[in-house]
Amino acid sequence: MSEPTVYMWPKTNPHNKYTDLLARSLERRGLRVEHYAKGSQFKPRRGDIVHIHWPSYTYQASIFPLTVVKSLFFISLLYWYKFLGVRLFWTIHNIWPHKGKSRWDFFVRKRLLSLCDAAFVLSESSKREAAEVFGGPEDKIVVTPHGHYDDAYPSRGADIRARFGIPKDRFLYLFVGRINRYKGVEQLVSAYRSLEPANAANAALLIAGQADTGYDLGFIGADQAGDEAGAIKLHSSFVDDADLADYLLAADAVVLPYRQITTSGSAILALTFGKPVVAPRLGSLGEYVSDGCGVLYDPDDKDGLHKALRDVMNMDRLKTEQRIADKLGELDWDRIADRMLAVYAGRIPQEVNA
Repeated sequence: MSEPTVYMWPKTNPHNKYTDLLARSLERRGLRVEHYAKGSQFKPRRGDIVHIHWPSYTYQASIFPLTVVKSLFFISLLYWYKFLGVRLFWTIHNIWPHKGKSRWDFFVRKRLLSLCDAAFVLSESSKREAAEVFGGPEDKIVVTPHGHYDDAYPSRGADIRARFGIPKDRFLYLFVGRINRYKGVEQLVSAYRSLEPANAANAALLIAGQADTGYDLGFIGADQAGDEAGAIKLHSSFVDDADLADYLLAADAVVLPYRQITTSGSAILALTFGKPVVAPRLGSLGEYVSDGCGVLYDPDDKDGLHKALRDVMNMDRLKTEQRIADKLGELDWDRIADRMLAVYAGRIPQEVNA
């Protein structure tokens, strides 16, 4: 019997490099991985694998009646694959779609999990939540950590500090990514402005990213000129992938003050560049931002983010770099591919943590 083809749905995503990096790691192990796109429905054969990511992009539509039609087609297609002997797998990146949950989402995702041979999650906390929400057996859900982003974002050598007038001796906090009310940027600005004068005198905050339509950034009140102590700098446009590495290399710490989170690729990206992470103790962040890799705070503590900003300034740089390097070793893509291959083959590993 020939080796199966893995149809990664999708293999490439312009907004997320996860599936591309995963596909490369599987290909290094000798598997053939193809992009599942329009027209791929009739390609999988008996023994092949269809590996689904972010299914809401397949079954959701702008109006509910069309969502129902797309969902029923999606589920029918999965039943057809089961009939053909195609093996189905789902990586549950998020328990619910980014737009929020609904009873229809519950119906579709519960049915999807029931049809899959196994599902992957990126943390132990997500495994427990998925089993509880969708009612599937926990031994069907396997933890395969989110791998690092090493070599995924090469530097172009741009001097980001010089671009924004931030002195090299300032401790630079960075927020980078899309800005909306769930990202907690308002809380970040408030906590940063409340830093004690001794800390603020040696700090700067750079907020870089495009705001969602209708989200007013007037609360930031950024200073775009001068290098006075405690300045807040704003780049209110999308940060291109080609520039992302240079933003991260310029920072001393990356701040992710999210209000809602399951698994944050942004935290793993920060660690990849050796930067400690400041984030709330939510979702799986505690499993990635482990002791010494940053500062996690209680999101219910009104002073939690303020204290975390202060504490990350006082971390021992060399010890932090070593702890981050140790964590990145656990997030090696080849190790992740080996576990995934075992699950594809029906040998669900007992030890699944990174």
